[in-house]
Amino acid sequence: MAGLGWRPLKSYAPEILGKCGAGGVTTRFVALWSLTAVLEPDQSEQRVSTGIDALDAVLGGLYWGDNVVWQLDAAPVEPFYGAIAALGETFDTRAFISLGSDADTFEAYGLAVINAGPDSPLASPADLLREIHRLCHPPGRRLLLFDSLDSMVAAWGASSTRAFFARCCPLLLEVGAIAYWSMSARETPATVRDTVETVTQCVLRVDERSVRVAKAEGRDEGVRGSVLHWHQEEGVPVLAPAELVGRVAASLREVRRSRELSQQDLAGLAGVTASAISQAERAERGLSLATLVRLSSALGVTIDDLLHGEDPDLYRIGRRTEDPQRGLERTITLLGGSDSDLRVDLVHLGVREAATLADRKKGTGIIAVASGLVQVQVAGQTPAVRYGEVLVADSQRIEGWRNLGQTEAVLFWIVIPAGHATRPRRLA
Repeated sequence: MAGLGWRPLKSYAPEILGKCGAGGVTTRFVALWSLTAVLEPDQSEQRVSTGIDALDAVLGGLYWGDNVVWQLDAAPVEPFYGAIAALGETFDTRAFISLGSDADTFEAYGLAVINAGPDSPLASPADLLREIHRLCHPPGRRLLLFDSLDSMVAAWGASSTRAFFARCCPLLLEVGAIAYWSMSARETPATVRDTVETVTQCVLRVDERSVRVAKAEGRDEGVRGSVLHWHQEEGVPVLAPAELVGRVAASLREVRRSRELSQQDLAGLAGVTASAISQAERAERGLSLATLVRLSSALGVTIDDLLHGEDPDLYRIGRRTEDPQRGLERTITLLGGSDSDLRVDLVHLGVREAATLADRKKGTGIIAVASGLVQVQVAGQTPAVRYGEVLVADSQRIEGWRNLGQTEAVLFWIVIPAGHATRPRRLA
């Protein structure tokens, strides 16, 4: 099964090679004369491009189900919406949800335009939510670009907009649709902004010069806080990794915005002039290490927090990467990698299906059964584990498992390497 280095319990039959999935991912299916099956695809994951190579390089693309919120500080959203809207062949359906904004640009990309808000058939948030539910069923490769949350606030008020987002965002995640949203860094009501930043999967903060990753669930450690410089060329966004001076510039602007400080206020904390802060924010000059130390001390944060963002990495999410068009993947690596301190796989077993582990890393192995009845092979013994139960053993002594039931079984295979903590870590 995918990503685990599985081997069958009985002899192989001839292999069948085929193409499947987006991008023609080569997958090798191995049929067996028993009820054991093995799926050994390559390690590429099914993700979606943003239409911007440099942003894809930072985020690793988008997961099906990602809600991406563009938080704008005197910056336009159209170039970023346009970049993904142009990827017509990637999606089964594409739509722009308008609350009064000019939709001609998106119609030119071939998007369906859905008019909502007062004086439209979808006058209330509940009406629009029902329509989105209809559009997304059955699940498929769907793209939805929403008019700004500020336009929703103007139409429905802050409370209704907040409630709409809190319901719509999880719905789109569940059905595997890609959704873009936008809001103002300064004008969006705090109650709406706080809910959005809590519920959504990705937040990208954009000003006139930079794009900062403020939130990116399901990504590797160190992605949050990444900064890219950006500009437009004939309406197309061009992004590139920021040098240290550019990272400091974006960080200073973000600190001032989040703490509502003036350049004079920040200069006083750093012990420099307001002109020096102004030049640093424009990436025209840097700040000395002594100045950064003084500023971080005055703000009560570390230099790392100053450059990456103050919010700690409180949690990690392992996202499923299956393509809605392909359907369920039998085994998915949710968390893990060559430098990861934790490995988590989601495993689906058909009726009477069994498999063995070929690659058993040293550590503590945990099998948590979510449904069905699973027999585990542990050093020659074969305990049965029911749904809602867990088995813990030395990971190198767990040889494999079999579904004993008459329905599909689902389990989580978790490996905690010896001597490693499992709390989120930040890379330098």
